[in-house]
Amino acid sequence: MPKVKVNKDACGSCGLCVGSRPDVFEFDAEGKAQTVVEEVDGLDFECPFGAIEVE
Repeated sequence: MPKVKVNKDACGSCGLCVGSRPDVFEFDAEGKAQTVVEEVDGLDFECPFGAIEVE
């Protein structure tokens, strides 16, 4: 299963990832996205800031 990471330097805090997949993403204390799980079955969206990396 692919691993997912968030590049917090690139994150624009738009909330697309958190709204689309709250089982995978949440906001941290600074309002940036972070993952709540390391592995994901697939994402059906692209981060407009290019902050989400899937390996």
